This record gives sequence, C-alpha cells and structure tokens, in this order.
Amino acid sequence: MKKIICVLLCLLATLYAREIVDMSGKKVEIPEHITKVFGTSPPSTYMLYTIDPSLIVGLNFNHARGNNESSNMLDQKFMALPIVGGLQGGGNSMNRETLLSLHPDVVFLWNNDASVGLAEYLFESSKIPSISVDLESVESLPKAYLFFGDILGKQPRAKILSAYATAALEKTQAIVKTVANKRSVVYYAEGADGLATECDQSFHYEAIKFAGGINPHLCSTKSGLGLEKVSLEQVILYNPDVIIAQEKEFFDKVKSDSRWNSIKAVREGKIFLVPKVPFNWIDRPPSFMRLLGVRWLTHVLYNAPDANQFTQEMKEFYKLFLNIDLTEQQINHILGRV
Repeated sequence: MKKIICVLLCLLATLYAREIVDMSGKKVEIPEHITKVFGTSPPSTYMLYTIDPSLIVGLNFNHARGNNESSNMLDQKFMALPIVGGLQGGGNSMNRETLLSLHPDVVFLWNNDASVGLAEYLFESSKIPSISVDLESVESLPKAYLFFGDILGKQPRAKILSAYATAALEKTQAIVKTVANKRSVVYYAEGADGLATECDQSFHYEAIKFAGGINPHLCSTKSGLGLEKVSLEQVILYNPDVIIAQEKEFFDKVKSDSRWNSIKAVREGKIFLVPKVPFNWIDRPPSFMRLLGVRWLTHVLYNAPDANQFTQEMKEFYKLFLNIDLTEQQINHILGRV
C-alpha cells in the first residue's frame, strides 16, 4: 500500500511540476506539459486561437451565429468545439459540468474580468489551475503573448506574434505623434440608434484613444459594461470630426437621417463601421484584433498608413495571426468597400 501511495504521489508531482506567477501576481501550480486549455472569455480564447487552436477544448459562444463569413474563415475543428459559455462581462454563462467533462489542464482568466473572484472559486473547487492574463490594454498584448508562450511551451510562435504586436504599436504611436496638433474628435457610436457610447477612460474606447482619437464624452464609467446612454443633443454639441460606428444598423441609416446632418462627421461623410471579421477589430470584445484595429483607425482618421499600405498590412496580419490568405474580394467586403 505504501508503494502504491508513493507511486501516486510521484505521478501527482509529475502532473504539477511547475509553479508560475500569473499576470495578477498570483502563484499557480500547473502541469509541466499543457495540451488542453480553456479561456473564460473571448479575449483569452481568441488569443489562444492565434497561438495554437488545437489546444482549445471549448468555445464561449456559437461563432457561426449570424456571421457565416467569420465562421468560414476559422479552423473548422475549432468551430466544432462544444460551447461551454464563460464569465465575460461580469456574467456567468459557463456550464461547469461541460467544462469538467473536457478535462482542461488549465483555464485562462481575463485579468479585468469582473468575475475573476467567482472564476477562481469555481476552478479551485474543481482542482483546475486558473491563470490570470492582463489583456485590458492594447499595450499589454506583446507581453501577454510572451506569457502565453511560456505557459504553453509555444515560445517561438509567441515571440513572432509579440514582435509583430510591438512593431504595430510603435508605428501607431509614431503616427499619433505627427498629428499631435490636429487630432480628431471621435464619437464612438454604439447601439442600433448610435446613442450609446463610452466614457473617455473606458477600456472600450481604449483602441480609439491609442490611435489618436479624442473622446468628447468626459465622464466616469458606471460599470465595466460601458454603453453610456447619451442624447442626440449631446452628440450635436460634441460635433465630432469622425464617428466610429459599432452597429451596421446605425451606420446604414445615419447618413440619411436629417436629425444627424448638422454634425460635422455626418456632413463630411466621415462615418466608419468597425470591421468585425472574423472578430471585432477594436472592442466587444477587445481582443488581439486591436493590433490591426489601431492601424485601421489611424488610416481612417489620418490616412496613415495610406490605402495601399494598409491593404498590405491587413494581408500580412491575417496570414500571420489567422493563417488566412485574404482575397481582394474579402478585403473589400471586410472594409465595407462593396
């Protein structure tokens, strides 16, 4: 019996052979070799996808729902994974039994998630190591890629993606410096009526701010969910140079809505719909796609990079991060040129 116990203890020691410090400063014991992972919210799931989609055991939601173009671009084995739910946005849609049946080696938590405390309780009681990753700011992404690479034993791939991220951010910062005295006031229009937006310090506006946009809506965020309601009269007073629209329903109707035509951005046709294929480029969720999103934002705000340069960057990004060779037709469709 003693020998059996010793063998079992040795096996357990082998399974949990590493102690790491996650990006929240917490010490976590994890297996030496990790082959199955789960992200509790889309920001971590999508980032894991760019490193190695074969490691992911479950999805947060049905990606095929209402977006066939996105689903056709993604790895079909990934698309066929069971839907587990998640803990994003302070909510809990996670099916704990489904997750346990998939036996993940570790789970990754988004460090800003309002449900981190709940997540840690759930996973500790299940004996699944939970690892917090800082993904809130676009500037955190290069470091987060290196962290993921170290945890997963995917350092070469992670270093390539981290280096790209660093270069994209540096190029964006250089452009913003050149336009320091002529930065655009950018209203971020959310919701079908365009009358929800974000406070200036909200992480939901972070990509626009990083790309040199000035948020006219100065306020304190009521919750991490954002979507602060405003009136049309407020937007008219803000008189933004540019409107970045999250919803196509608003984008399609605003130019012909006489109530909006006194606003500078509407008069000058500077209204842009956020690209969302295969994932949203700037927000909801704020994923790795922000690395391309900030380049798109400086392109539409300041024509830097110009159209040809941006198209080339877009092709390189999709190939490197998503293993997709974009056609001209796909590029035009994603950018709303057709």
